Amino acid sequence: MHITDPLPREKNARLVFGLEWRAYPSKQMRAERRRYADDFGATHYVEYRIGKDVIGGFCAPEVAELKGAKLYSGAARIAQHARVKGKAAAVVLLQGDQRVHVVFVVRGVVRSDEVLTVPQAHERKLAIEQECLKLNLRLTTLGSGPAVRDVDESFGPDALLDARKSARVVRVPAAVPSIVPIVVIGAALVFGGIELADILNPPPPPAPREPSFEEKYALQVRQTFAAKMPRANLLAPALLERLGDSETVVAGFVFEKAVCGTQGYCAETLRRHGGSFDELRHLAPESMRPLHFDADGLHAGARGPQIPTVAFVAARDQKAWPTEQGLIDALQTPPQKLSSKPFDLDSYGYTVHLDPPMPLLATPVGTNDSRPAQMIRVGEWTINGYRWQSPLLARLPSNMTLDTITVELKLGDPGASKTQDGGVQVQNGIHFTARGKYYVLN
Repeated sequence: MHITDPLPREKNARLVFGLEWRAYPSKQMRAERRRYADDFGATHYVEYRIGKDVIGGFCAPEVAELKGAKLYSGAARIAQHARVKGKAAAVVLLQGDQRVHVVFVVRGVVRSDEVLTVPQAHERKLAIEQECLKLNLRLTTLGSGPAVRDVDESFGPDALLDARKSARVVRVPAAVPSIVPIVVIGAALVFGGIELADILNPPPPPAPREPSFEEKYALQVRQTFAAKMPRANLLAPALLERLGDSETVVAGFVFEKAVCGTQGYCAETLRRHGGSFDELRHLAPESMRPLHFDADGLHAGARGPQIPTVAFVAARDQKAWPTEQGLIDALQTPPQKLSSKPFDLDSYGYTVHLDPPMPLLATPVGTNDSRPAQMIRVGEWTINGYRWQSPLLARLPSNMTLDTITVELKLGDPGASKTQDGGVQVQNGIHFTARGKYYVLN
């Protein structure tokens, strides 16, 4: 959560970002407000209405931050702004110093309200674009700031100063017990006698048994692998092949990059190279639609190829998984064994990075519960390379999942590397950055 400096022309007024948001029916507003405040440990809230629903934001500011200050929700003011509330989906990015306030609104409802660094904001914007593509929502990007680029409409912080009295953040009302029903029930128990008291107050059921560590671990394994995570050695080469078969030049626009997840369609970015938006709108095949055009006049977005369905990483195959050291020996230098045959990959830009794995379920300190002889650990990996190196991706072990792959058309930088005889080796081609998780046994 972040509280801004005092607003101009408003004494002690400040905007606050980073609230938790929920929607609930207006008829149950009080009960739902209390429930969400308890869930989030919130002391303050803000509400606004859309039709028969109430949109509520919750936070717990420090006492020192509240001293003499009037807080107003920046996300609520954005969602109710005339330029935002009428759009199917909008993401607003407002940069202040090194922070970027990112607010995602769908049909007037705040879906997320975050305070991020500049790199995190760019990643979040890309994730929102992917989400809107899956939901078939037309997304409008608004914002301002030195690091905020590729927006459809300019939207500055001064737009939040118009509605001065709206979106006030106030304290959550204290829960007041109902005395009358308690007195009536108490009187009924007294006058009903001991037999009636026994009927109305049976002994409480025994407390449920606390599950053992092995039961908790088994449940965590089932929940983790129920997500159906595609195997990297199957999905990554298939995506590179499909993207390689796509048209690289359409109506004067050249393929620049594509971002693919694990389901739905890839999202492509095209760079204008002599064409126009009107020509692309007219000549683009149906498989690339819907299209959207960036405000810089140089880029367009299009739908890429469909992501195929492949086999998933499954816990039942864990006996075939390599150990943590075995995975390192297979993927990383020195020596980088994947590069020993048929290519010396150190000279061709193929790199592998593995983060240290963490337990799938941490062992509690001081517990006497037994634990499985072998437990699963999970870590993250990143591989950079070129499309012609996809056979190396096909040799990845079966314990590696793919989360995303970004494919870019790279034009080489002369002088980036040199051959043994001193000549220039240019790194041209379709470059990929693949990311995912790997699972090993301890």
